[in-house]
Amino acid sequence: MGIFKPAIIATALLAAPTLALGQAPAALAVPPDRTAQVDRLFGGYASMESPGCAVSAAQDGKVLVERAYGSADLEHDVPITVATPFEAGSVSKQFTAAAILLLVQDGEIKLSDDVRKYLPELPDYGRPITIDQLLSHTSGLRDWGDLAFWQGWPRTTRAFTQDDVFDLIRRQKGLNYLPGAEYAYTNSGYNLLTEVVRKASGQSLADFTAARIFKPLGMARTSWRNDFRRIVKGRAIAYGRSLDGWQQQMPFEEGYGNGGLITTVADLQIWNAALASQKLGDFLTVEMRRRASLNDGTRITYARGLVVQTWAGQEEISHSGSTGAYRAWLGYYPRQRLSVAVLCNASDANATVLGRGVALTVLPPAPPEPAGQPLLNPAGRAGLYVNERTGRTLLLVADANVGQGLRVAGGGPLWPLTGDSVRFGADELAFGKDVLTQKTFEGDRYLYRRTPLWLPTQAQQAAFVGRYRSDEIGVTYSVSRGVDGLILKLEDRPTVIVPMNPVYRDAFNLRGNLARFRRDANGKVVTLSLGSGRVRDLRLRKIG
Repeated sequence: MGIFKPAIIATALLAAPTLALGQAPAALAVPPDRTAQVDRLFGGYASMESPGCAVSAAQDGKVLVERAYGSADLEHDVPITVATPFEAGSVSKQFTAAAILLLVQDGEIKLSDDVRKYLPELPDYGRPITIDQLLSHTSGLRDWGDLAFWQGWPRTTRAFTQDDVFDLIRRQKGLNYLPGAEYAYTNSGYNLLTEVVRKASGQSLADFTAARIFKPLGMARTSWRNDFRRIVKGRAIAYGRSLDGWQQQMPFEEGYGNGGLITTVADLQIWNAALASQKLGDFLTVEMRRRASLNDGTRITYARGLVVQTWAGQEEISHSGSTGAYRAWLGYYPRQRLSVAVLCNASDANATVLGRGVALTVLPPAPPEPAGQPLLNPAGRAGLYVNERTGRTLLLVADANVGQGLRVAGGGPLWPLTGDSVRFGADELAFGKDVLTQKTFEGDRYLYRRTPLWLPTQAQQAAFVGRYRSDEIGVTYSVSRGVDGLILKLEDRPTVIVPMNPVYRDAFNLRGNLARFRRDANGKVVTLSLGSGRVRDLRLRKIG
């Protein structure tokens, strides 16, 4: 069963200082064919034989375009309209963040509070995790979705409740990193914030936000999926592509706060307008958009449920969302007071690209990128590089057929910056002697060291064969020999089998994820460490 999937590398641009909230919108000529441009953007979802999207763009509170494409329910031929409710995925996080900030404003909690003040069941990791670190993804907590994946139950394959999620988080004995040391996106923090709201206010997040946000603002079609069995009139069904066409791919789970908002593009416009006009107070708007800082003072692009960055030469305040086969994006451009909302029920819809495409019908042309200098000695930069923090790899391949003479295996192109650096997506890769520094668009830095590829002999492979147990996720894996090498199996889930491809000494690639073995002082293999995009060093002890 192919549950082991490679991580996706984000492709947004670096952040810029936030503009004043009261700044007047720039004067813009409104093209008469904007609707036609938007229709072309969404042309692939115009058929009733396909799921689709709803989109809305507004400037200074005035609607510029509202359009709907495709089918909300393929079984019953129900078209999508601008009033169709969708799930918003991680766009939901800003509403959880807003609830927390309202409680801060009320004096009920402090951003500097240790989360264990409200949730004492959580482990003591030797250093407090603050409410603010949960908001900014700097807590170090492992992502519960990736932990469930390692249990053999990826998201959408099991109906996780909020209690299930909380139980999985509290069983973790380790963190990905020290709180505040790094940025790494993790849904776990926002599920915990949902519980903090409940403890601090005496209300569920659903009830609190209904009373303090949705009803006062008139967001009449917005609620939470805290009970997936609840009937939601007119809700779009989410569909993923399969070999046989479209099939339902719904998030049948009740963990929420990290996602789970059910809403419409019109209600999202109400929300962005309320933030822009500070309708819920100056404190809320300012603090939601305040970018976080790491322990060493590095500022990152993530704020509180929002990403604040520069795109196409403009400040952009946005967040994307993905849950089941729903795709979402909500963006705001303060200089133009432009708000764009996109909600889709098709797994292959890139809501961020679509939303930014709509924004470009209004925004001024982006300044041209500097030409950059060709990379020196590209063939000499090729090789396997290993991230010192995570153990994950980056393979660079010499290729005379690409512009820089170097490409990332399985990745996109490299763009010239200087003779010793390139841009990869939104990240910068800077080369040194047998090292590589990755500066991410979020603002963090990772050091990679060039490491030789490793091909173990059969005798060397034999040292890894055995059973490995994790009490943190309650599973046992076995490593055994297959026809072409080692294979990893999840006991009690006979369909979960993945080949183990060696990459560097004692480390194996698991279809984009990572397995590393650790040895004792005598060289005997004693633990198996599993790693994915949002979980590092999940250790399983060898039991046989």
